[in-house]
Amino acid sequence: MKGNGMTLIELLIVIGLIAILAGLIYPVLMTVQERARITYCVNSLNQVGAALHMYAQDHDDFVPPYTNYVLSGPDDKYLYLPNSNDPALFEAAYAPYTRNRQIWYCPLDPYAGMDTPLAPEGPQLPTWRGFYWNTINHKATSYMIASFCALKAIAPVPIHNPPHPHQLYPLLEMSFCGNWERWGRVNYAIDFTHGNPEGPPFIGIALFFDGSVKVDRHH
Repeated sequence: MKGNGMTLIELLIVIGLIAILAGLIYPVLMTVQERARITYCVNSLNQVGAALHMYAQDHDDFVPPYTNYVLSGPDDKYLYLPNSNDPALFEAAYAPYTRNRQIWYCPLDPYAGMDTPLAPEGPQLPTWRGFYWNTINHKATSYMIASFCALKAIAPVPIHNPPHPHQLYPLLEMSFCGNWERWGRVNYAIDFTHGNPEGPPFIGIALFFDGSVKVDRHH
């Protein structure tokens, strides 16, 4: 009498079909998840932009004179305002205008809410994401806040007239000029945690001084 169970060959065929379907579905799921994270950060930066404008309305149209850029050398203290990268002062500036502190953190940031992580160790060079992770303090926010907002020669920065790169050179390194070339304007904050950590595509989510947010996919 023939049994009702599956034969070994039939079982292997089913397992093979499941593996093929999983291989097709997994990239789609990853894409959907990444789009969801990008949407989350875009919404968060929109709320940050609203808080930025409310702060400016209460402070003669100037933005907060703070940055989470980590001062890289002993001479930096002469370029920036005192305590300009203090997370407590940054949070205090925005506390009256934000109800949810989670809007300041990207879900992909492993250091969210923490002090600046140590630089990567080992013979391999850090990735571009690793470089940025180790040049900002993540205590107050995951987003890189424009360092020129705290420059003595520039700050306080008017929200309706942010500086052009020509005003900043040679006070700052021109690392943000690539962003200027892509977006045609300087940004107030940028989320750099999306995309491929080893190289292109680079996905940047930028908040500009007018409150607009833009996603840039740079290959």
